Amino acid sequence: MATPCAKDIVASISHIGSLPQTLAAVLKVINNPNSGADEIANVISRDISLTSLVLRMVNSISAGRRRKVTKISEAVVVMGLNSIKVMTLSSSVFGLVSDKQLLQKCNIKRVWRHMIETAANARSIATSIKYREPEEAFVAGILHDMGIVLMMLHYREKYLELIQKMKDDHKGILNTEKEIFGLTHTEVGAEMAIDWKLPPSLAHVAMNHHSIDAGIIIPDDAILNDIIALADRLSTEPFDEYYPDLEENIIFIQSAGKRLGLDSIEINRIRKESVMESIRLAEYLELDIGDVLEILTEANNKLAGLYFSLEKIYLEKQKLQEMINEAPQNEAVASA
Repeated sequence: MATPCAKDIVASISHIGSLPQTLAAVLKVINNPNSGADEIANVISRDISLTSLVLRMVNSISAGRRRKVTKISEAVVVMGLNSIKVMTLSSSVFGLVSDKQLLQKCNIKRVWRHMIETAANARSIATSIKYREPEEAFVAGILHDMGIVLMMLHYREKYLELIQKMKDDHKGILNTEKEIFGLTHTEVGAEMAIDWKLPPSLAHVAMNHHSIDAGIIIPDDAILNDIIALADRLSTEPFDEYYPDLEENIIFIQSAGKRLGLDSIEINRIRKESVMESIRLAEYLELDIGDVLEILTEANNKLAGLYFSLEKIYLEKQKLQEMINEAPQNEAVASA
């Protein structure tokens, strides 16, 4: 039996292999420049759970208002088109996996947490560097690892074996996927974005977010990919040993930050604030990403690990520089 390609995997997941109906309708009306709040509200109102989500969120973020927002058309005006687009997409994506057996065997909470943390990090990075569309970065963050979800649904038990193999072999996600399946979640995620007829920039990010030098020709796409690549590395990994080399990880973060014009102080600020933002977003979405205390503890441990690795790299460089500086003196003594 031939190894399936990315297109085969996307097509095989019938309930996820095409753009969810509500999301498709909302994106269509939002992307129409002639659409007003009433048209958008009409589409959202057809979905009870999305209607509830939008009203709950708009009233949460507008707590200072004298009265509650009860109409979707008003919510669209208050939240803005980009926020409505983000909430619709997030609601659709996180509702895709309903297989209870699979959820029990895999820590899906951590996968969701990684995606929502990446989205929160991405929006903060985009805002900090004054990227033209921070909400686009948020959407790209939500979608960047959807290939993992599709592969989990397609391969099921075999993908759970991959998660264990990563722990045992310390080879990282891409190498392990390639070894077992002959393709990676980045290929599957890019195919999903194409199948859903999402903007090409999102397909680029799905394919290339593990690299900051992916040879992307369009400048804006390259910047967006760098944003997601950095946001991804700052987030809690979806699985243990996702990025097994801690020192390589910190060097990657430094390089990505430099490309985006961010220093270590700003990167640390973004990381800390985005953890709390992801917790708030999960509450809005009624998404279980785990115990809050455990999330904060793990986030602090990750920061400590990054600091330790950074200090180690600095000391090694300092030692190497001292050896280089001493070399001419030693040569001079020897020749004398």
